Amino acid sequence: MVLALFAPALGTDYEVTFPLGTTEELTFHYSYPNSESSEQTLEETLEHYLNQIVQRDLVDNGLVTVQSKNDLYSATIRGDSEHVNKYKNLILKFHKSGKLAVTAVQNLRSDGKWNEREWRLFLPLGLAISNHRSVQLLHFPPDYSLPAQDYLGSKTSQRWEDLLEANGVPLEEVTLYESILDIAPIAAPSNARSQLKHTYSYFENYVVQMLDLLLLSDEGGPRHMVAYGGPVRQWIKTHFIIQDYFGVNSIAKITVSGVSVPVLGANHPSYIWYAKNDGRQKAFEVMQQDLISACWQAKMGSDNSPAILRQCQGFWEDESNVMTVCIHMEIEAYGRSKPEAINKCKEEYSSQTQKTEL
Repeated sequence: MVLALFAPALGTDYEVTFPLGTTEELTFHYSYPNSESSEQTLEETLEHYLNQIVQRDLVDNGLVTVQSKNDLYSATIRGDSEHVNKYKNLILKFHKSGKLAVTAVQNLRSDGKWNEREWRLFLPLGLAISNHRSVQLLHFPPDYSLPAQDYLGSKTSQRWEDLLEANGVPLEEVTLYESILDIAPIAAPSNARSQLKHTYSYFENYVVQMLDLLLLSDEGGPRHMVAYGGPVRQWIKTHFIIQDYFGVNSIAKITVSGVSVPVLGANHPSYIWYAKNDGRQKAFEVMQQDLISACWQAKMGSDNSPAILRQCQGFWEDESNVMTVCIHMEIEAYGRSKPEAINKCKEEYSSQTQKTEL
């Protein structure tokens, strides 16, 4: 989802100015330049991502401007929301965590474990950081998202947005559910999955500090989190020493800075594109699981997660919703248009009903 920049109305209610860092620090944190062909200045790159933050936090009339003087950059954030007052603390904490990621990359290089040709550090830039309602723990960002300067521009994020909308999240609010953290903050090709396993331990301190930043609200209460895909679910099990089963649509409780946080295990959003190779029944099963996971994420309240998961399972596993699940599967897994998907599902399930009756 690409959000256009917008100008603020006059008379915004909140404004804050604070230092961001030096050229050297921010060059690392913001992967500057984001592509070899980019003509953006560092100042323009900072403005781009910081404006994405206030937009995705849904700050009315929000605008960020960046200034530089004597090699020190500062930001001024304006908008009609009290969230503006929180950004100084949140963004400086984000940069503090980012230093741990930069150190991790330096250590990987020193140990000869960094793929200089195909990998680049890519922190979760431009995402909701104050007003978000959940956290998405993922594996790594795709390499094409960095030159595009859009962390939510990936096919996986766009697919999950559709699932959130299917579970009642308004389109204009979907970015509040997409505060992403990767256990390997490396923009890499899609086939790099297994190659990244040796990097996890290097980034562990960074991930843990970011979990504290993203999961705990000012009031101290936790936001909920979804852990997508086998490597991420295993990272949760290993780091938090979870003995119980933690698979798809099961809930684990982790402790972050003394606070208990509910985490749902889910398929990776891209899994359905591989699952369909095992047949339509497998694709349907994964589609149903994903709709349940997105339902939990959309409906979750931190004090009654088991009840919400049961409600979501009851809804999407009900026979009356078979057609809806099938239509989503046809559109998302097989690339059919909505009319084609409806016709295909009508044919399939009317035929199955007839066979059952016979």
